[in-house]
Amino acid sequence: MFRSLSRTGIRPIEIGRKLIRAIDAGRTTGADGRTTAPNVFSVHLNENDRSTFGDLEKPLITELIDAAKQYVADEGFSLVGEVTVALVTDASIKAGKCEVQATVSATSGLSEAASASPHSVQRSAEAPPTAGQTAPAVPTSPSPAPAAAVTPPTVATPSIPPVPAPVAPAAEKKAVLVMGDGTKVAVKPGVMSIGRSAESSLPLNDTNASRKHAEIRSRGDGAKTEWYVADLGSTNGTMLNGVKISGEQKLRHGDALMFGSTPARFEVA
Repeated sequence: MFRSLSRTGIRPIEIGRKLIRAIDAGRTTGADGRTTAPNVFSVHLNENDRSTFGDLEKPLITELIDAAKQYVADEGFSLVGEVTVALVTDASIKAGKCEVQATVSATSGLSEAASASPHSVQRSAEAPPTAGQTAPAVPTSPSPAPAAAVTPPTVATPSIPPVPAPVAPAAEKKAVLVMGDGTKVAVKPGVMSIGRSAESSLPLNDTNASRKHAEIRSRGDGAKTEWYVADLGSTNGTMLNGVKISGEQKLRHGDALMFGSTPARFEVA
């Protein structure tokens, strides 16, 4: 379904990535050790980007809700209410960008009407902010500058300029896959093969995974290293932040992956 969304400036994978990050940023841990995750999300989009989704907006929302539920379940977090996602038209968002606001609510904090119309919510100076939005700052008159304090003149003395400290080389970035059971698997430079084959760099004991399921590829050196995930035409596909991928996609810290039915989280140290 998401291939037909390529005409829009913002990709569903990017929205899913922002949603996962919003969950991590908004989670809280109580005295009992239980971690509660946000369950109400508003996705703020440029008007043109949002209108391009058209009839596919509701299926997109369903996919985002499923992705949030899956990530919360994989991480062992708790929810206090139903997971809801609404798309919000926001004139302050640039084309091709999005912002996700997340809150914890025992009841749904967003109405279905917020996602039904491409012009349902607008930020403006006249309209009050809706749920999940921050009220715009009210401009105030500048306060008068305080009177300058009079200090006695000082006599300048020559000083020896400090010797600049040597610049330390940029630390090398290292990546790991955190599997569903908490096991951490180092992502080595080059190509990391993933699948049921015993010859894979990361062999999977998963009947829903193909023998040659996916690869994680690294490019660059040191602090400039980047990682990409690519599905190899597997039977059940590879998911990135709840969205099935085709071809190669760039990985970022905290991304949620699913190889067949095997979950993993990509982390960079």
